[in-house]
Amino acid sequence: MPRIHAERLAALLLLLFSLAYFVLAFKIKLPPGSADSPFTARTFPLVLGPIAMATSLFLLIKPPPSAEPLVGQGMAWGRAVGLMVLMGLYALAINPLGFVVTSALFLAGGFFVLGERRLPLLLPLAIGIALGFWILFTLLKVQLDWGIFGRMV
Repeated sequence: MPRIHAERLAALLLLLFSLAYFVLAFKIKLPPGSADSPFTARTFPLVLGPIAMATSLFLLIKPPPSAEPLVGQGMAWGRAVGLMVLMGLYALAINPLGFVVTSALFLAGGFFVLGERRLPLLLPLAIGIALGFWILFTLLKVQLDWGIFGRMV
C-alpha cells in the first residue's frame, strides 16, 4: 500500500476512534454530587474527543507530502523502547512505592535513557520535579499514595 494511502487510512481510523471515544464519554456515570463540579469523569474525554477529531480531519484532508523520508528512518528506537519499558515499570511500581518515589525514579531513568549522564544534575532534578508535583497536588487537595513509606510512618 502506498504511503499516502496508509496515512489516510490511519487518519480515518483515528477519526472513527475519536468519534466513538467522544460519544461513549456521555455514557460515563457520574458519582452522586459531582454533577455541578467543573471537573468530572467526563471532562477529559469530552475535551479530548473533539481535539482528536479535528486533528484526524486535518490529517485526512491535508495535501499529500512531497518526497518526505520514510517513517522510521533516523529514529532512536532504543530510546523509545527504553521509555516504554520505564512507563510500564512506573505503572507497576506506583502502588507499592508511592507517587513521589516512583515519579522520581521514572524521571531519573527517563533522563538517563535520553542521554543525561551527570548524576549530580539528574538526581536532584528528578526528585525536585516529583516533589514539586506532590506539592501542587497537595495544594489542589488531591490525595496521593506514599506507598510502603506512608504505611511505615
